[in-house]
Amino acid sequence: MVTDEEFRAFLDEIITPRFPNGLTALPGAGQFRGSSGMTMREGAVFVILLYPTGNNDSNARIEEIRDIYRKTFAQESVLRIDGESCVSF
Repeated sequence: MVTDEEFRAFLDEIITPRFPNGLTALPGAGQFRGSSGMTMREGAVFVILLYPTGNNDSNARIEEIRDIYRKTFAQESVLRIDGESCVSF
């Protein structure tokens, strides 16, 4: 289980420096079948990052974040969903 404090530190130290222009983090609840075959339930945080389509630098930074998270918190996997959106601020 990753505590709120641990995730906040990860957000501040790992994610924010790689995407300093902003992001959205939403709490959630997840479950998955682990390599042991057992269904695992745990809290989740969905991090929404907006960046230009086809931006290889952003892709590399996201993969770096996922790798660090997996290793730091001993996770089997870290979900990534990509999609295109029309966004305006």
